[in-house]
Amino acid sequence: MILARSLMPLALAIAPFAGAGSALAYDRLPTGLAQLTPDEVREQVEIHDDPASPHVLVSTHEAWDRSRTIGGAHARDVHLKALVDRQSGAVRWQVWHELVHPGPAPRVVGVKFEAGGQPAQADLLIAEAWNEDCPPVDAIHRACNRHTRLVFELPEYVVSEIAEGYTPESRKPWQLKFKAEDGKSIRGGLAPAEAAGLLDAVETLRRALPRTLG
Repeated sequence: MILARSLMPLALAIAPFAGAGSALAYDRLPTGLAQLTPDEVREQVEIHDDPASPHVLVSTHEAWDRSRTIGGAHARDVHLKALVDRQSGAVRWQVWHELVHPGPAPRVVGVKFEAGGQPAQADLLIAEAWNEDCPPVDAIHRACNRHTRLVFELPEYVVSEIAEGYTPESRKPWQLKFKAEDGKSIRGGLAPAEAAGLLDAVETLRRALPRTLG
């Protein structure tokens, strides 16, 4: 049996680049997202417990599901997953998100950010692309929408650092930058309140593991 309990999100907002070798700054979270508190986002976390899996999955998929248009692209299905090992309590922290472009999309090859005041980077675990919403064959002036799903991992200390940046109602994100193969980039950001809520939910689960899930 798979249990699904509502408990937070880690939303990622993205602003695509304008020119070669440069990227637009992303410095303001959506108002609604910025108004969320750690306690509020924690209540939206889903926990999936499949006994056949070695991990308990904590997902923010339903917590902040509002897609938005962002400078020539559309961001949707942005969330975080924590894979908690049911034996050791160790966690893998994954950021998932999709971009939708009306036509060709840049090929993203990595993620850059700051951790502890120093430059850091992460490889992509998943980079999938597909077409949707294709026009009729006689609609020669419109291309299919190009969807890209990107997944990468963050160390736990970085997730904690993001959470520590929480200030009530602040629209300042924790910033990161996606690097494209052609040298262009896309800037995005994570909400500190959501990171804080997720950490709290995962810690609660870790404490419960020996008694209820072990």
